[in-house]
Amino acid sequence: MSLELASIHPTRLELLRLRRRKSMAEGIVDILKRDLDALTLNLFELVKKIPPLRDKMYKTLREAYELFIEAEMISGSRKIEGVSLVAQPIDFKISEDKKKGVLGILFPILQLSEGNRVSGPRFNLLDTSANLDKSASKIKASFYDIVKLAEIEESVRILLEVMAIKKRQMNRIQFKILPQLNTAIRYIELILEETERQDAVRVRVLQRKRKERALKHA
Repeated sequence: MSLELASIHPTRLELLRLRRRKSMAEGIVDILKRDLDALTLNLFELVKKIPPLRDKMYKTLREAYELFIEAEMISGSRKIEGVSLVAQPIDFKISEDKKKGVLGILFPILQLSEGNRVSGPRFNLLDTSANLDKSASKIKASFYDIVKLAEIEESVRILLEVMAIKKRQMNRIQFKILPQLNTAIRYIELILEETERQDAVRVRVLQRKRKERALKHA
């Protein structure tokens, strides 16, 4: 007999208490399963957004690179290098906020903004190819996709962490707590059944002895 079973009081009151605990544990497992289903659905919705956004980002960067190469071929690499030294830089900033999602989980909201918004071309189009400005515009556009992609991937990471915690909780209940409760409940049931059998035997013995005494005195 294990130490856990040895410490259990095999009474009907204890049996009722353990059955209530088992019912509560099974209810918690059902809740965790529903939570995992909701999280999994939300995860799939987020993951589906990643490939098209990533393809868009790569396409924009590829087009920007091609335009840059064309501009370099037209104006020359030294000219492009000189323009880059005098071009007005863009001060990008990323702000972060939170939003409540599935099951009240807080997900990040990343917002890219330009600290010094530049209106019009950043280069002298009379000295350089227009392709250089188009290339720079596409690179800037790709930054917004990169930030959005980072936001989604961080949300996916948070979801996976929450799902892992809930899976560990569910596994602990299913494979540790519930088996222990089932063993304890069966142990008490066996003890009570044996006690009832012994009581029934004693009652029959007492009834037989009474009948024998009654016959002797008749």
